Amino acid sequence: MKTKTISLTLLLTVSFLLMLTASYLSNVQNWLTFNHNNEQTYLDQPLGLIAVPSELRMISSGSVQSNNSPPPSNPSYQNDTLMDNPVATFEPLPPVVEDFVTENVISSANRGGEKNNDVNSDVNHNVLTPSFIQYTDALVIEVPKAIATPLNLKRMISRVLLSPAMVGGEDLLSVAPIKVQHKPWFYRQVTNQFGQAIRYPAAATEYAHYLLQSHTQEVSDEDGTFVLIKIPRVENRLLTNIERYKPWVDTYSRQFNVPKELVFAIIEVESAFNPRAVSKSNALGLMQIKANAAGRDVYQYVDGRAGQPSPEALFDAQNNLRMGIAYMGLLKHDYLLGVRNPKIKEMLSISSYNAGISRTLKLFAPTPEEAISRVNQLHPKRVYRTLRYEHASSEARQYLDKVLKAKARYSELLDLNV
Repeated sequence: MKTKTISLTLLLTVSFLLMLTASYLSNVQNWLTFNHNNEQTYLDQPLGLIAVPSELRMISSGSVQSNNSPPPSNPSYQNDTLMDNPVATFEPLPPVVEDFVTENVISSANRGGEKNNDVNSDVNHNVLTPSFIQYTDALVIEVPKAIATPLNLKRMISRVLLSPAMVGGEDLLSVAPIKVQHKPWFYRQVTNQFGQAIRYPAAATEYAHYLLQSHTQEVSDEDGTFVLIKIPRVENRLLTNIERYKPWVDTYSRQFNVPKELVFAIIEVESAFNPRAVSKSNALGLMQIKANAAGRDVYQYVDGRAGQPSPEALFDAQNNLRMGIAYMGLLKHDYLLGVRNPKIKEMLSISSYNAGISRTLKLFAPTPEEAISRVNQLHPKRVYRTLRYEHASSEARQYLDKVLKAKARYSELLDLNV
């Protein structure tokens, strides 16, 4: 009887221990499963992209990758120029401030591939990829909401702003480093909210933050929900004007040895590219030539003829450019021949084009000879200050700065090979 009691007690004890062990092992298994899933989700997530449901596929660099595929190798990610300033948090997308119309250009094909009735299609079924569309006044990035995290959007904007080559929708998903030593494709075609060019990652990141605050919109249609980012583009008028007049400017700039960017700067400041412009002092055309001053000098010293050009001759765009560039050549290479410093010579030429050679040189000495001797003893900064602040004409004082700034802008625009 005693033996039976001991056996029953032992059996109950063993049963209790087995139940306790099973419960413990179940908890351990759940914990391990949970951590394995979390770790696998992290490992399966392509760098730079958020995790998405397992039945969806990502297109990256032209290939289809399932979430169950091994993670891509990317040893250079730590050097990704777009991640110079990684952020842990970001404000939620604000309400739409600016509305705009896409004019039905964004098709279902742009929004992740054409619809395919074949449910077994690995390429076109449930694809998540952004779209990139160019308009004359803006660049538009359209991103499926499933991958439109603020960090992803910021990276996509930066890639558009900094890439040295034209980007496509799939390129926006890339995490490859951008070669910032090369000038961006859209350099000077896109400027920040202050009108400044965007050249390096810090400026691109800052502007991307601004765009997410003020130029972001969420839209929905039969294809799903998308986040649209509108990047305003520099008005195409300047590029159009360059294209229109560049052949003539190229020809006469070479003939009279005057920089092309300086010519375009003078045209912009003088007439804003209006070939029929007339000033209060009766200066005419694109480069605002006075018939009895610059016009007469070009006739006499360049063309070797008497008289002065007629209004009709100065309203002819090609002839006006020829005469204006020829007059700049006279100023630089004849009237100011004795000026040794090229920077000083250019500043004097610009001021003289607006206010006249005599009035400009008298700022430095009573006679042209004395003035040239004097400026040859001065630093360019001292000459600039004299022209900028001591000229009797307020228009002439501002003119130099306007032309120099415009010249710098056209130097960049002409680099676009327009």
